[in-house]
Amino acid sequence: MRFTAIEADVRAMVTDPRWTALPLQSRAHAIASRALATPDGGRWIFGAHARWYLQDPGDGRWHLTAPPRHCPARIEPHTGVLLPHLVPRGPDFAFSGWSSQAFVGPDVPSALTSEIRALVRANGRRSADEFPLSSFREVFAGDVPGTVAAIWATIMWCAYAPAFDGNEQLLSVFGEYLGRPLPGDEWVRWLPSPPLTALVTLYGERVRAGAPRAALRLAALMADTAGILAADARFAPRAQALIAMLEPSLRNPVLDHQTATGPLPAYRPPLAPQTRGTGPLTPPPVHRDTTFPPPTVGESPGRATTGHSHDTSGRATTGHSGETSGWAPAGHSGETSGRSPHHPGETTGRAPTGHSGETSGRPPHHPGETSGRSPRHSGETTGWAPTGHSAETSGWSSGHSGEATGRTGAARSRAVPQWAPSTDPREVARAAAADDALRWTWLARVPDRLARAVLAETDPGEHLRHTVGDLLEAVAFSPDPHRTAGALLAADHADTPEGLPTVAAWLDHRLRHALHTQLATPRGDTTEPDGFEVGPRWLDAVPPTREGAAAVLGAAYASGLAWCRLTGTSVPGDGFPGAAAIVHRLIHERDDPHLNH
Repeated sequence: MRFTAIEADVRAMVTDPRWTALPLQSRAHAIASRALATPDGGRWIFGAHARWYLQDPGDGRWHLTAPPRHCPARIEPHTGVLLPHLVPRGPDFAFSGWSSQAFVGPDVPSALTSEIRALVRANGRRSADEFPLSSFREVFAGDVPGTVAAIWATIMWCAYAPAFDGNEQLLSVFGEYLGRPLPGDEWVRWLPSPPLTALVTLYGERVRAGAPRAALRLAALMADTAGILAADARFAPRAQALIAMLEPSLRNPVLDHQTATGPLPAYRPPLAPQTRGTGPLTPPPVHRDTTFPPPTVGESPGRATTGHSHDTSGRATTGHSGETSGWAPAGHSGETSGRSPHHPGETTGRAPTGHSGETSGRPPHHPGETSGRSPRHSGETTGWAPTGHSAETSGWSSGHSGEATGRTGAARSRAVPQWAPSTDPREVARAAAADDALRWTWLARVPDRLARAVLAETDPGEHLRHTVGDLLEAVAFSPDPHRTAGALLAADHADTPEGLPTVAAWLDHRLRHALHTQLATPRGDTTEPDGFEVGPRWLDAVPPTREGAAAVLGAAYASGLAWCRLTGTSVPGDGFPGAAAIVHRLIHERDDPHLNH
């Protein structure tokens, strides 16, 4: 219980208003004096981002990881200098975290789905000429307006782990707009997590096209969608971060126009493509602590926390009007939000043909109503699934356009769009540079308390550490969490070892050892009663509850997306083997009463 007592002590200390006024050395001294030592030689500190760090005995680096909470420990002050990134700043402790549960098992609340459905209905009839698909052109049919893509992009970007139940009603809202079936298998839609650039491009393209009102409407749609998503802990942190990025632009509609337009850069010939599996980032440098006189701090019992700042996951905005030039937070335009009844006369363009999400209950899976996928439990081939898509792209592509037509379902035939991107290299370079500058401008608006929510955009290596830390916490039910997490990561890297050295450099030494041990062990053939493989290279302990299994699935999938982004490896369209091993724990315990048998 010593770990819990130190957590409470440090939280009370860091959340005290006086903490931020202390010099860095004093704050580092306070954290170092509360270091713990375990009988196995482990040295632990509770530091930045309210996470535990374990010191590597080989090189002295501290790695974010989950502690053995039930292991006996004693206070043993650390006598070396703690680097600044390990020392809590204060606002980082205000991050309330998010749920690592995937959207398999516990459903998206019906009230949230209803609000998203209303938003899509109100904006799905917009003209594709006024709102072209500058992003997600491989996801939606050619005549779908960018307003629908803006809502979809917000949902996928805000999701901690966008792995969705095949019958999830939130996805069925978009069924009629899809250009091809969603990637995944017969149980789960394994969706990619788009980069922030995909959202930025939707906005920036309209500004560069001389349509600032359309750009403002798209930004307002993203903010309205994020405001709805903030009610679910699986979306809340990134939803709040996105609102913080967009609110200044909604208050001052011309704020980002100069950045979005951007200067014309000097044209350079495209570089030769890099070898797949290698990314632009190098493993983290080795930092060796230097010693200084040990603090004269005695062991003190952990004291109960006196206060802790929490960021609520409630609605962060009251609405955003995309039609006014001086947006005020108290107002809300029904035209933008779709929360008021839709008036068909407001817009021109195509009328939707209907979608399955209009009913209040969850009907059985009908492929024609959602994404054109084959029925559940059919045992048939799932049909189209991409052979790989980069986490850095806005959607997914396979290059096999005919595969979608051979599927049972009603995916929309792709129409030739009226709008097409420029092929002039100078214009393409200008747009890319402007979007990158705009992306960093938006990220700079994220408050410190939400910085962890956007680590995937600002520091992919640290993002991987945090997602792996979430995975270790999710498998805390296991007798050996490091072994279980190592088995899940090993399953992912068994057939794609190219990025393993880069990934291993960001893991703590115990997890690295467990990962390499699992990879060196022959593939097991032991099966559970459900019939899925669990042997030494797979999941060797089953989560005790459905919620726990959903948390493991989400954390495992998020970890997979994180290491793919770090290494530049393509994301498999049929999911990661480690995350897929959890699905069988959830498919027989669904929220649909008529399927729980």
